[in-house]
Amino acid sequence: MPRFHCFHPENISDQAGELSLVPEESHHLVRVLRASGGDEVCLLNGDGILAEGVLISANPCSALVRVSQVLKRRPEFPRLKLAVGMPKGRTVDKVVRQATELGVSEICFFKCERSEVPKKLLQSTEKLNKWKRIAIEACKQSQNPFLPKLHVGGTLFEWLESLDLSNVHFIGHPQSKVGVPGFRELSKGQETVWLLVGPEGGFTDRELESVLNHDGFQAVNLGTTILRVETACVTMIAMARVLFRSG
Repeated sequence: MPRFHCFHPENISDQAGELSLVPEESHHLVRVLRASGGDEVCLLNGDGILAEGVLISANPCSALVRVSQVLKRRPEFPRLKLAVGMPKGRTVDKVVRQATELGVSEICFFKCERSEVPKKLLQSTEKLNKWKRIAIEACKQSQNPFLPKLHVGGTLFEWLESLDLSNVHFIGHPQSKVGVPGFRELSKGQETVWLLVGPEGGFTDRELESVLNHDGFQAVNLGTTILRVETACVTMIAMARVLFRSG
């Protein structure tokens, strides 16, 4: 198994050949990870393609990899998508990293009535690019060949209006009487599931009512304790992965 994993966003041909890494990936591979000529490397393009090969030029500006085989991975179903009321501080970093490691296909952050974040944060291109880099690093670390789509901005109500939902989706709520078994009640052939988690302090009654009145959403209880945002996200994704894909 290759020791080093790198991100290669450009198209990877089905045929073996030589690929040059972008400067950022080259620097990280050669200077940070200390890879040298002859080391085995695996390139991920974020869309299910894995290219395995050998580093033939340890140039920190443009490392060169000779590809020996290209593998295609298929996404697991149902695809899990995570929607989160914008948390404060560095919690977003943790959510993006851990959700990517757990294999979600899409992550959305939006402002809720209890979100304690400035409006400019939701519109920051710099922050969005930072979170995209975190997702890429999480893909490499976890060897997840699928990079999740990442969206930031708007409000919960705007997000709900933008959805064209069918089937069954879930919102974490500590007062729900539906526990883990409720996760199994998916529609036949359902390919996508949204998992919705609130910000610090949870959803307001108005927000919860709006979500549950929207076609398809069901509240589930994640346990007997109140969880941090990042813990609730990991718990919900992990439960869904086990229960939805257990057979």
